[in-house]
Amino acid sequence: MSSSNSSFKTRLSAHFADAFVCEGEKVTLEGWLTFYDEKEREWKPLDGKVRVYLNGREIGEAEARMGLFSFSFPSPYIGKHRVDLKFKAPGYESSSKSLEFEVVEVQKKMSVARLAKVALILIMLLAILSFLSVFIIKLL
Repeated sequence: MSSSNSSFKTRLSAHFADAFVCEGEKVTLEGWLTFYDEKEREWKPLDGKVRVYLNGREIGEAEARMGLFSFSFPSPYIGKHRVDLKFKAPGYESSSKSLEFEVVEVQKKMSVARLAKVALILIMLLAILSFLSVFIIKLL
């Protein structure tokens, strides 16, 4: 801090543990809270409370320890939703982060999971065929 009246810059970062949530599942946010140390010129972990809002309504607080936090809540109704995270504390600038996610029907999530498995299998087969073709070419 350069003067006694200035505040440390803060930064909130977050992601969903599973951005494709179906009815009845829990939604889990994971993230980190940091502040900028101007003396050492680097971002450092910050402990503090991060307020969590779902579609504009406060639903709780996540406690950042060593900069890391996690917060879970029951999935809302089917459709698109927005989560806002806000940090505010004396001596630090406020920061916020917004994320969007979608709650889908169980059948839709299962069909996407099946499609992902098929794609993974095809990629693995292609890798194996590429590997084998290199050996076959070297033998000829």
